[in-house]
Amino acid sequence: MKSFIFLILASLMSVSSYSSDANHLSFGLGTDQGGLGFQYSFNNNESKYYITLGLQSYSEASGVNLGYGLGWEKLIGQSRNNSLGIFLGAISSSAVNEERTTYHGAAATYNYYFNEIENNSWIIGGSLGYGTSSNNASYFSNSITETSLKLSYQW
Repeated sequence: MKSFIFLILASLMSVSSYSSDANHLSFGLGTDQGGLGFQYSFNNNESKYYITLGLQSYSEASGVNLGYGLGWEKLIGQSRNNSLGIFLGAISSSAVNEERTTYHGAAATYNYYFNEIENNSWIIGGSLGYGTSSNNASYFSNSITETSLKLSYQW
């Protein structure tokens, strides 16, 4: 999975290298940030494509659970401040004792950019997602529906 994420990140960086104004890095908290993490994005007119990696959960017994994924946003309305999108990847995780599981799925996202999508800006938003787990342990649910809020800053 790590090599897949690296391949996607390298592809995004090579495609977007012609215009540094179209590339952004953000740090924050939210499903489409990978939990508490980073998002690297490429803006193309009214669309934004991104890859994300972050710390989704941690427990002393089971360790770190990474959040990761890919996403797309589209501007809505007359302003360049509001977007709707979709995120595919790790949407949630859970740990019980030394066992942990990651729920993979999709989330619908809404984001508001205080200083427009193509500029340095604070971002607030939210997501609604659904994911499944392949962990067969009886104390983990097979699927999860999750809502989350987002707060991040984009450079």
